[in-house]
Amino acid sequence: MFNLQSSYSPAGDQPKAIAEIQQAFLDGKKKVTLLGATGTGKTFTMANIIEHVGKPTLVISHNKTLAAQLATEFKHFFPNNAVHYFVSYFDYYQPESYLPAQGLYIEKEATINQEIEMYRLGAMSSLLSRDDVIIVASASSLYGLGQKDHFKESTIYLQAGKTYQREDIKRQLLKIQYKPIQGKIEHGMFEIQGERIDIFSSTEKDLYRLHFNEDILEFIEIRDATTFEYKGKREYIRIWPATQFLQNTEDLANIIQSMDQEKEVRVKEFLDAKMPIEAERIKKRVEYDIRMMRETGFVNGIENYSLYFDKRETGEVPNTIFDYFPDDFLLIIDESHMTIPQLQAMPAGDKARKTNLVKYGFRLPSALDHRPLNFPELECKVGRTGYTAKIKKDIDSMPETDSKTYKRLEKHLGKYDREFLPTKKDAKTIFLSATPAQYELITSEQIIEQIIRPTGLLDPITYVYPKSGDYNMLESSIETLTKKKPHLEEFLDGYTLKEAVEEVFLEKDE
Repeated sequence: MFNLQSSYSPAGDQPKAIAEIQQAFLDGKKKVTLLGATGTGKTFTMANIIEHVGKPTLVISHNKTLAAQLATEFKHFFPNNAVHYFVSYFDYYQPESYLPAQGLYIEKEATINQEIEMYRLGAMSSLLSRDDVIIVASASSLYGLGQKDHFKESTIYLQAGKTYQREDIKRQLLKIQYKPIQGKIEHGMFEIQGERIDIFSSTEKDLYRLHFNEDILEFIEIRDATTFEYKGKREYIRIWPATQFLQNTEDLANIIQSMDQEKEVRVKEFLDAKMPIEAERIKKRVEYDIRMMRETGFVNGIENYSLYFDKRETGEVPNTIFDYFPDDFLLIIDESHMTIPQLQAMPAGDKARKTNLVKYGFRLPSALDHRPLNFPELECKVGRTGYTAKIKKDIDSMPETDSKTYKRLEKHLGKYDREFLPTKKDAKTIFLSATPAQYELITSEQIIEQIIRPTGLLDPITYVYPKSGDYNMLESSIETLTKKKPHLEEFLDGYTLKEAVEEVFLEKDE
């Protein structure tokens, strides 16, 4: 399925690391750590593992720049497969927030990078239409998306030779958030000119030009979306939604009713607490949002009502990119000693910000359920049970006399077993790091080393002396160094260690 192309073969410790990881997975192990020194070619090792495992792969990096570098490298290794870049699509992002100490409400402001949004939509569509997919993502993979099934069901399938009403196509495009061209042309737009419809794809840099003869779609022309260069014809096309947060509005009446009921409950709570300003604030906000949804089916901030659109229970795990992967996908966490702490910390910041919005009447309590995955949920999404395993270990080592703590741990264990059952038990995970942290070392079933570089070059031997003030030893070390490397003498010409030390002490005495 994956076709790795490279002008060189594994070398150094790479063949051993590749073989050991493959064997670990064949033995039924699901979590391994590759302890790879800097410069040993860990990315190429991972490319070989991806080809061997042959499953859709998610690579998570701790920043956008490194993710872009990895995506470029994987595209070079897998030119005939789908490699996508899935990071935050904001060039500028000021989240909605409220600072009670200053009484300052800050509206959400964002500048969306249209190209990165296209990459994200392309990643989602590839995961739902093919198996040879590699997604290189950042921590934004924790954040919510639209429902997978609804995203897939909302695609528009058009085939040459079939009969279509152009007005029906227009309505379908508007429903999946395509916009008519009114000025600047961007992806996710369309234009109808007589018997021709131009559709600028939301997932790739292509223009689909549909040529009709009355109601018959005669042929589909593909052009470059920027240069309009002709790229050929297709017998059929599939048009994917133009937004990642496409919501199912078929049950809009019941959704609005639920929102209105929650609003009434919240207004009463504020009035009972003698907070009339907050009561009026949330009343106006929700009534405006309901009015916009009835008229257009959409409102800015619609994601804050995702609990109702997704038909989730309060506290239930949100939809994310992980739901788009099959149960046996491969997860690679790059620079895990940096990435894991980031994945653990991000949800707490999001919750703190939204708690203030709910507390002071800017959002309904259900807005708290539009959130990123927390770490225990993430663990279970990829079939790991590190938390429950730790609690069980604590229970096993607990003295029988400490019944209070024992009961608390039992209750805690029951909570995780009930709420965070693994959803992808066949998923495999590789932690990738030169300095793996304790979490990776404890969680992994096997630690695999990759120390020798493909070039065979080793790091120079480094001696670290104690801070003893023994300048004679330091001077003799410099003499030994200059004998081995005479070219360094020119850099030391005119300097002596003795004079430098004396000068320092003279300055102190003065």
